[in-house]
Amino acid sequence: MSRERCCHRHRGAGPGPCSCEMGNLYRYCEPIVLLTLARLGHAHGYQVAQAAEPLAVTHAGLDNTVVYQTLRRLEDSGYVVSSWETGGRGPARRIYTLTDTGREHLREWAAVLEPLAASLDRLARDCRAASDRMAREDGPAVLAPA
Repeated sequence: MSRERCCHRHRGAGPGPCSCEMGNLYRYCEPIVLLTLARLGHAHGYQVAQAAEPLAVTHAGLDNTVVYQTLRRLEDSGYVVSSWETGGRGPARRIYTLTDTGREHLREWAAVLEPLAASLDRLARDCRAASDRMAREDGPAVLAPA
């Protein structure tokens, strides 16, 4: 018997369990923010948060607070710089831009994420195979080494 796990926000949103209930991956906000800034060139925090949202790796999305904290941490590390935009209507806004070091850090993230993605893909296939095998055999699954 399959039991679907969904958070209150995503119940009925689609097939399968909701990744909100499977654990949040806030650590991956950093490469998402770096990628977003690389695509936008420069942007204020709210623009970054909005443009980054579709890149979220879980159903929970990206919390704006986490995006702003990530921007500040990236600035402290020298991966982004910011300046104040005061010429428009409304209050002054901090505009963020990726540095050369930030572009290199984005490449480092790609080098980390590529093998991780392959490992996660293999893990997902193995989980599905074990689950399917257990359903057919009505017993424990024995996985062959990859």
